Amino acid sequence: MILIPSAVLRPCSSRFAAALVHRPNFRQFSTTLSRKEQKAAQPQTPATDSIELSAPVAYISESHDPWFNLSFEDWLLRDTPHDQPVLFLYRNFPCVVIGRNQNPWKETTPHHLREAGIPLVRRRSGGGTVFHDLGNTNFSIILPRLLFTRSHGAELVSRAIRDRLGIEQCTINERNDVIIKDGTRELKMSQPSPYKIIQHRAYHHGTMLISSSLNELGKSLRSNSPNMQTKSILSHRSPVTTLNHYLPPTTEKQIHHDDFVKAVTAEFEKVYAGNSNGNGIGNGKKMETREVNSDWVKEPKIWKGVEELKSWEWQYGQTPEFTNLLEGELSFGSLSVNLTARHALLTSLTFHLTPQPHERVEETTKKQEFLDSLALSLIGHRYESLEGAEGALGHQWEDEKWRERGNEVIGWLRRVM
Repeated sequence: MILIPSAVLRPCSSRFAAALVHRPNFRQFSTTLSRKEQKAAQPQTPATDSIELSAPVAYISESHDPWFNLSFEDWLLRDTPHDQPVLFLYRNFPCVVIGRNQNPWKETTPHHLREAGIPLVRRRSGGGTVFHDLGNTNFSIILPRLLFTRSHGAELVSRAIRDRLGIEQCTINERNDVIIKDGTRELKMSQPSPYKIIQHRAYHHGTMLISSSLNELGKSLRSNSPNMQTKSILSHRSPVTTLNHYLPPTTEKQIHHDDFVKAVTAEFEKVYAGNSNGNGIGNGKKMETREVNSDWVKEPKIWKGVEELKSWEWQYGQTPEFTNLLEGELSFGSLSVNLTARHALLTSLTFHLTPQPHERVEETTKKQEFLDSLALSLIGHRYESLEGAEGALGHQWEDEKWRERGNEVIGWLRRVM
């Protein structure tokens, strides 16, 4: 059995534990089920009746660092006991998180995110692009692979919201998103809910929009690359809402992160913790709740994971092959660009110049020759940043006029890519 280093996590503090117990929006329910009821509430697979689970553990992160939380989640998936149900709950400061096989320029506009101070993060699981802020709580349910189903995590969360937070319209759809049924409308409260499967373990994770800024969400998930064609996974865009838009009429206070944490933790405990008399699947073992603080973490695998997630090679270099068509007006004529990139490195690039009115053929030809040379010099450079692209032309184009035009083209490309 894999042991969890004590330096990585600690039992919930009294402050945090109190927050889980005394919240006004939380309905009290029994936290025990019979063995038969527990089995029925767990994922229904051919292995359900034969797998004996160990006592569950819930991890509540106090960190808002997306790279740390995603790396810690991956560590939980790979390094906790194979038979242990695990719940992980956390929030991140504002950021955009894309799926493992997605194209950041097709899902958002990276240079706009940088200008707004919003990090772009690529997670290790598949699925679509999501926006995180402190009004959004992320959940991850980790189980033995043989017990994994795509619907179980969403069903558990929607049941917690419906039964414990009193939002009775909450359910799930055929894509296993947690939604609100508002008459004929279907509004998502969880953004795309991806999953990851490894040899012995699997997780389903998602986001819950509690009080997120839907305006910031919309602005952050907007791409300026309409002509881009990509082999990447595209996000499924749907109308969204928040929990606090559908509070029960009898509820006076807004739902907060701690309310959601308590509701989901209690539901998870009810399904996976054993009864004190030994009748539960956990063989009488109670669920343990652990508070996670990045200042306590010494596990090298977690910090190595943080470094990998922050690297350009992962963040952008993981992007599948794509093409793009760019068009614009420059000081010396109208320009269109056809390009191909693989792993976010340019593999082909062609400029086509539309000459200015009454321009001599010789001058247009000279400009096109320059652009052809510039295109060749950009092959192998990083898409958008074009790092180190200036000054890469040959001696033929060292004249100040051509250097200025080269800088104009490169500056324009960086703005529109």
